[in-house]
Amino acid sequence: MNLHVQTSSELQGTLRIPGSKSQSVRALLVACLTKGVSTIHFLPESEDVTVALGVCRDLGTTVNKADCHENCVHIESVGVPLHPLKDTLWTGNSGVTTRFVLPMLALVEGAKTMRIEAGAQMKKRPLESLLKNLIDLGCTVESSTWPLAIRGPLKGGTTKVNGLTSQFISALLLSGCHAEKDLDLTVENLNERPYMELTLDWLRTQGILFTHTREENSDHFHLPAGQNHSPIDYTVPGDFSSASTFLAAGALFSGNIQLEGLDSNDLQGDRRLLSILKEMGAEVERNKGSVFVKKTALQGITLDANDVPDLVPTLAVLGTQAEGETRILNVPQARVKETDRLHSMTEGLRKMGADIEELADGLIVRRSSLHGAEVQGFDDHRTIMALSLAGLLADGKTVIDTAEGLNKTYPRFVEDFKSLNASLHFD
Repeated sequence: MNLHVQTSSELQGTLRIPGSKSQSVRALLVACLTKGVSTIHFLPESEDVTVALGVCRDLGTTVNKADCHENCVHIESVGVPLHPLKDTLWTGNSGVTTRFVLPMLALVEGAKTMRIEAGAQMKKRPLESLLKNLIDLGCTVESSTWPLAIRGPLKGGTTKVNGLTSQFISALLLSGCHAEKDLDLTVENLNERPYMELTLDWLRTQGILFTHTREENSDHFHLPAGQNHSPIDYTVPGDFSSASTFLAAGALFSGNIQLEGLDSNDLQGDRRLLSILKEMGAEVERNKGSVFVKKTALQGITLDANDVPDLVPTLAVLGTQAEGETRILNVPQARVKETDRLHSMTEGLRKMGADIEELADGLIVRRSSLHGAEVQGFDDHRTIMALSLAGLLADGKTVIDTAEGLNKTYPRFVEDFKSLNASLHFD
């Protein structure tokens, strides 16, 4: 499916941003590990969340829609040990679901062999080091090729975790309290630290005891065994990653865009875009649950993007409209997302006339006049969103392929942008 984008000038309107994918998947899996009934409010509609719901059902939980709020679900689970209905789970192209579920496979009744099958995109993303962690912690990896096959129990012990993505350590922390003995985990050079902090916040809220110490480039965790998760009543906050395109649009277009459903106190790392926009010169106003960004002349900046890899595509587009040079650095993990985002944004924006340089771990972007072009979306939701924003700024028409990738996290993206008077449509 192609997305056609035309030059737009003034954007105006109010949007409610869909719920956070990262928080939604954590909430669903915590509810799955809990004995009792949990309630989750404002669960977003997207492929990743649908996949996570399917995994919960296949692991033996009962999922029912509720009337309490929009997209509200009740989840009833027997807790650990899990009683799966199937021995093969489908995790699609959801990296967070796939990685977080792997240790949970070792918590099923009778230490049965469990398998995971995934989509073609997910199969290209790194998992080997997490499988080694599970072996270190007493699990049996019966197949390290797809479909992956894991057999418990999760015995516990010591392992060194790869810091390439925070999802590896988060996966072990989320399930680790159910191991037979304590876990001692060490992570070197952790990337995406705010996502790990989301997981630690879940543990604290759940009353799960742990210790965390940090020494230079190493993080050390001790997680005592014999603890259990508790039922939750959780409202999913708006997703700052999904909001990033619209926040940037507020800084780039005349008009007035109001975004609702965003909790500035939530620990999502991508809320940092608000401070980045201020640093670049935009006017940002926050009210309770709402955010406004006003167009001003932007200045290029140098920023360490290690904590905000999902913002890289949006930041690259902002860089094309900022005076001087914008340097987006220290984000090598952007290459192992749904696609290599350093390459996808360099290729796409360069075709549109951008002065952009691809580094080993980042991008350098200079102020540029953009023109329409036919570009690849690489079936990556973040790349497609950012190139859509660039297309609205560009002179002429831009066509982005594989635009169905938006369904991964934000199926209403085009419809919501059109409600702001943006000119874009699917063919």
